[in-house]
Amino acid sequence: MKIILSTLLLANVLYANQSNLDSLDDLSLEELMNIKIYSATKSYQRIEEIPANITVITRKEIEKYNYSTLEELLKHIPGLFIVDDTEHFQIGSRGSLGSSFKLMINNNTITPLRIPRGGTSNRNFFATPIEAIDRIEIIKGPQAVTYGSNSMYGSINIITNDFNEKNIVSLSKGNNGQEKVFARVNHKNEDGGFTLNTSFYQTDGIDGDLEDAFDSSYYSSRPSSAVENLKGLLENKYKTLDFSHRYKNLTTDINISETNYGIYIEPTYRNGNEVEQVEKSLALTYEDELSENLSYKANFITSQKSYDIDDFNILEDENATVNNHNKVKRNQFDIHLNYIVNDKTKFLIGSSYEDIDYNLNATLNTIANERNYTYSSYDLYSKLQYKFSDKFEFNSGIRYTKRNDFLMTFKQDNDLSDTEFDQIITGNIDSKADYLPEFSAIYHINSNNHLKFLYGKANQLTYSSIDKFEEINSSEINYIYLSKKYQINSSIFYNEAKNISLFTQNGSSLPTSAIGNKFTKGFEFAVTYKPNYNFETSSSITLQDTKNQTSDGSTNYDPDFSPKVLGKIQMSYLKDKTRYSLLLNYISSMKAPIINGTSTRYGKNSNANINVTTNINHHFNKNTSLNLNITNLLDRDNRIPAGSTLTSFKNGAFTKGREFLVTFKYKF
Repeated sequence: MKIILSTLLLANVLYANQSNLDSLDDLSLEELMNIKIYSATKSYQRIEEIPANITVITRKEIEKYNYSTLEELLKHIPGLFIVDDTEHFQIGSRGSLGSSFKLMINNNTITPLRIPRGGTSNRNFFATPIEAIDRIEIIKGPQAVTYGSNSMYGSINIITNDFNEKNIVSLSKGNNGQEKVFARVNHKNEDGGFTLNTSFYQTDGIDGDLEDAFDSSYYSSRPSSAVENLKGLLENKYKTLDFSHRYKNLTTDINISETNYGIYIEPTYRNGNEVEQVEKSLALTYEDELSENLSYKANFITSQKSYDIDDFNILEDENATVNNHNKVKRNQFDIHLNYIVNDKTKFLIGSSYEDIDYNLNATLNTIANERNYTYSSYDLYSKLQYKFSDKFEFNSGIRYTKRNDFLMTFKQDNDLSDTEFDQIITGNIDSKADYLPEFSAIYHINSNNHLKFLYGKANQLTYSSIDKFEEINSSEINYIYLSKKYQINSSIFYNEAKNISLFTQNGSSLPTSAIGNKFTKGFEFAVTYKPNYNFETSSSITLQDTKNQTSDGSTNYDPDFSPKVLGKIQMSYLKDKTRYSLLLNYISSMKAPIINGTSTRYGKNSNANINVTTNINHHFNKNTSLNLNITNLLDRDNRIPAGSTLTSFKNGAFTKGREFLVTFKYKF
């Protein structure tokens, strides 16, 4: 498969050299690079000026390949892969899976996924309908100076409020219970405008016979009343509403999403386990210029996220009471100043504050648990950009981040009746502070060629600890070539990640974690060729090698969920009024995690995952189209290793089979 990928990658480049078609596209690659991005640095910069490895996908590109979901789009970003463990869409990047990306909608961060002894799913973010996305900005590499903790591997920012876009109505229907309805209303005036996106989506989700997932000895020992098939247990239903309004300097963003989805924990009984997760957020952003050289932006976000399982069917006794209810309330305020000192020097200084209120109520048969706490964090950050010349510029930044000490209260009711047996534990969690630096140098060889030297440090809370943080130091050399027809993005990177932990659980044991250090070195190469409006092709390959080391340095072992090769190929061709696209995604073999305290893995290595997607999109006229999307065209039995919530899947956990989705879209 590696030879095939390399051959196809080379064929793309050779074809590009042989073609002499005229450029007819109304948005060349070079013009695309002139789009100014805010999310990378909190100041508006073109891609070649940004001190980071960044990928930008516009609405034109989304419609060219007609991705059906946000998950599908991210699967085809160079260097990324996605694992659906039924609870999270785990994002894999640069030798690690599940380490955090800062997730944002319209530059507003969503509720953090990792908080002390708690957390929620990112399915609300992935519920964002692809039809609502006007642009998506993906940054690989630490973004701690810009966004603080929980941005170890980068950031993903979705823009849904381009007032220049048309109104849209779309209807979709497919196999596997897929149904989708989307509507957008847009209005622009001289003082701003508004955008309203709303959607409903449902699917039956992943299916599979559990006898094929477990080894024979374990399967024969399972209780006879445990479910034997996943059919109907992993349904997903998403409802979203996204409203953005701008009046002069003030922007208001409202996001509401409700996700109902099934999760699997072994063993599961009866009708399975359904999660209802609701997230509501309000963001107010005000920006203005105080003078020709001085501007500021203030951003306030308040949000509430609930996670509820009313009937957790992980005990055989149908009269047993098992449930789980989480609620996270957040307030966040950020203000920063951008100051242009002179033609060569720019300076940014900012401060942010965040408070989190967390509440957990859970019942396991005759035992009830409560956990409550509130904590706050304060950050100061600054960035300096200095241009030595037209060709060379230097960037540096540092963030001081401090989480205050706080009280955590834990109550365990051991019999649900007599308070005499209640246990109440109150503990003080010490404050924690850290300095997170970044440095970069950018050499503009000429208007087409740019070389970036990047270093950054970041951290995030571990899954299993109240006060321990994962940490990463990342170094990268990033090369960009831009022209009217070509785009090349290539990187050599080296990461040192410390205190990495894996959260695992099943129905009969408590969470455990394997803590150690990861060292990753890799090479990434991506090329896009767009000779004209009718044809576009892009290919990428990522080669990476990761080693795990236990915390005391005594043992080295191959890491889990760390493929050595990632390959992507996309082609799109327009013939008359019909556009045909073909997408290929390759993930090499992955290993399962090691069971904590042993040298044994949870299950077998996965085989290489190969997923082929095809789209046929026909335009009846300028505003009306019909699209056929087929994912996993070859209907391969792609598996992911046992791990996360799926620890008992010795033969690998299932992924989706072949799916087709027909979409009718009307713009007005």
